[in-house]
Amino acid sequence: MGEALTEVRKGLPPWFWPAVFVLIWSSGYIVARYGMPHGPPMTFLSIRFGLSAACFFALLGFAAVVLKQSIKWPQGRAQWLHMAVVGLLMQAGYLGGVWAAVKAGIGAGLVALIVNFQPVLTALWVAKFEGGQVSRKQWLGLSVGFVGLILVMSRKFGAGGEATALNLGLSVLALLAMTTGALYQKRFVQPCDVRSASVVQMLAGLAVLGPLALFEAESMRWTLASGAWNTELIGAMAFFVLVLTLG
Repeated sequence: MGEALTEVRKGLPPWFWPAVFVLIWSSGYIVARYGMPHGPPMTFLSIRFGLSAACFFALLGFAAVVLKQSIKWPQGRAQWLHMAVVGLLMQAGYLGGVWAAVKAGIGAGLVALIVNFQPVLTALWVAKFEGGQVSRKQWLGLSVGFVGLILVMSRKFGAGGEATALNLGLSVLALLAMTTGALYQKRFVQPCDVRSASVVQMLAGLAVLGPLALFEAESMRWTLASGAWNTELIGAMAFFVLVLTLG
């Protein structure tokens, strides 16, 4: 089975998987708008993390029992801790910040622009503290993106604007958490099975956001006033678990 998948991958053009990644990644901000009106953010994410961890456990069990694969878990207590820290930053910090910002009224497009400023922060950090080299062409591209972000954000303030100190602060918190998590992972986390790593990260995120969800007064509205199932909420949850997390 593994050899067959490898042959399929070899037959695909080099841009295929990056394009799929960008499509899946960017779609999350849009789908968040469908699920957000029907439930509080910390509760939604806690359920998502729990379901995602359960799905990865099932995949690991299938791989170990049926496919006879050897599963590589983090090696040693330090690696478990490092993986948990990455989960706290990239799951609880990043996703929690994004969802809280959307709930606070910021548009999905604007929060996407803010958090996707991450490459600029990463380049600045690498160039300043790790002796990395960023080419002039890369700096030009990053600068153009930064100017575009400022132009877009400048139109969102004022009367009737969607940007407030609260939702912008939450968006920046998500940006910093994502950037720090990526740098931390690159520096401290050793190669590991992506499925087992995801289990650790999801459970770490659940450990942080789960208690916060208990303080949310709003409840998940799985059904509508008519008694019918809330397809927007259910569809958003299914998309986040099956497509964004597993996909």
